[in-house]
Amino acid sequence: MKKMWILVVLLIAAIGCGAEERAARADELAVGAKAPAFSLVNAVDGKKLEMKPTDGNLKVVVFTCNQCPYAKAFEPRIIELAKKFQNQGVRFYAIDPNDDSKYDVETLANMKARAQEKDYPFPYLKDGDSSVAHAYGARVTPHVFVVDGSGVIRYRGYVDDSAKPEDRKTTGLSDALMSLLNGRDVANGATNAFGCTIKWKS
Repeated sequence: MKKMWILVVLLIAAIGCGAEERAARADELAVGAKAPAFSLVNAVDGKKLEMKPTDGNLKVVVFTCNQCPYAKAFEPRIIELAKKFQNQGVRFYAIDPNDDSKYDVETLANMKARAQEKDYPFPYLKDGDSSVAHAYGARVTPHVFVVDGSGVIRYRGYVDDSAKPEDRKTTGLSDALMSLLNGRDVANGATNAFGCTIKWKS
């Protein structure tokens, strides 16, 4: 019954945001492109945090939010992957680009509450004017970009190919990180991110 309810919620979300997603689709940065740097406020401690693309570390930048059913569905897997791969030197940055002036659930206070409730093992950053999401060409939540130590995007797209763990066939983010950590190229570097459209700051 619980699985059926989750499926119904995701189907409603897909119907509700699918057309808007197609209309607002941005040009994603290509694999091989240089990742933009950013400096954003971490909702957890209120301090600015800077991401330097060429810092020598493998990095995961994931655009997510508080309200999207897809973001919520993938949230446990993102937390799991962060806990697993941070021990191998991978840095995770979760970014909320949604307009909090129109959606109160996306305010810093509510971001902090969610991060603490879910015990995020990574910073939860506010992209207040959606400029970082625009710079990366992110268009949905969740939307993932893997950046290597030299600042080059090596993977972008979905976390997995299904919001339901039992149905997934491709674990895109995990596969990409495993390949890079083992000195291999990512076999499928570009996948199609899916979820709710970003609620752009106008």
